[in-house]
Amino acid sequence: MKEKALQYPQSFTVKIIVENILTDKENKKNIEAMLLSENIKGTDWSYKLSKEAKYVSYNIGIIVTDQKQMDRLYGKMKNLPYIKYAI
Repeated sequence: MKEKALQYPQSFTVKIIVENILTDKENKKNIEAMLLSENIKGTDWSYKLSKEAKYVSYNIGIIVTDQKQMDRLYGKMKNLPYIKYAI
């Protein structure tokens, strides 16, 4: 079965999991700067501490204009301080 190509612009919710080392304000500042470097404004922010408070997961609504922007964004996510995972 052939996969259907995504149509852009496309809205997504990204989940970014970081080690709970920086403050919430610092984490948000780093994530926001990364998004803004691609001219993306994050919306509907939410976060949750892991059961043992070792990690913090952020869910952020975004709109991506094309596949190239999405690829660049995920490349930049890998450089966030203390990042463990991004989906």
